[in-house]
Amino acid sequence: MPRVFIPHPPELGRTIWVEGDDGHHFARVLRARIGEQVAVAGGGVACLARIVEVDKQAPAFALLPERVLPSHEPGVPVYLIQGLAKGDKIDSIIQQATEIGVAGFLLLQAEHSVARVEPGRAEAKLTRWRRVARGAAAQSQRDVIPGVDLAFTVVDAARWLQSRAVWSPFLLDEAETSHGLRAAVAAARGRGDKAAMAVVVGPEGGWSDAERREWAIACEAVPVTLGPRILRTETAGPAAVAAILYELDELGG
Repeated sequence: MPRVFIPHPPELGRTIWVEGDDGHHFARVLRARIGEQVAVAGGGVACLARIVEVDKQAPAFALLPERVLPSHEPGVPVYLIQGLAKGDKIDSIIQQATEIGVAGFLLLQAEHSVARVEPGRAEAKLTRWRRVARGAAAQSQRDVIPGVDLAFTVVDAARWLQSRAVWSPFLLDEAETSHGLRAAVAAARGRGDKAAMAVVVGPEGGWSDAERREWAIACEAVPVTLGPRILRTETAGPAAVAAILYELDELGG
């Protein structure tokens, strides 16, 4: 079913006008018709709505939310901090991890990142990446669009985590050989809380020794391994998020 995102939670019985890109897509591209059903989501709430008016000139269309839909969001937020990677790898990571259920992204320009983002181009990059997250969220029937932010230092990344009440993130590290991600998640669950979690993935070149120390000092990151095989950076993030959500009983039914 098509899904539309709005900035605020939809209210039952209150008409919502949708304009902009979504208005154009539904009114002119999909040729939406009055009476068709659409899911509308905002603020973590999703409703089944009916199209009650279409204005192809604007272009825009109006929705009337009729009933609340079951939540599609994990009970425990899981964030992904991803070292900047070259090419279109970041697009793929955002798309896949959004479909899996990640709560939000922080892209980090690490020491060994081949890709670099000039401060003057940061906003344009973020706009593109956020568009990818929005499309993946709609396709996978998410109730929220994961946020996408950018950081240039480990200290800034630690502040980003703290603002989301995340402590001791799981630091994927090829130098770690004994402490697995599964054991780290089990230890976090053993505390009996619903605290948010995060996994941190390095760029193609991995972490520098200085960054390992910074992660330990800045937010007591827990080095973990995904096993004996070395995964590409574009594989490691989505795989780790999926593994964490599975351990949290958020995947697999």
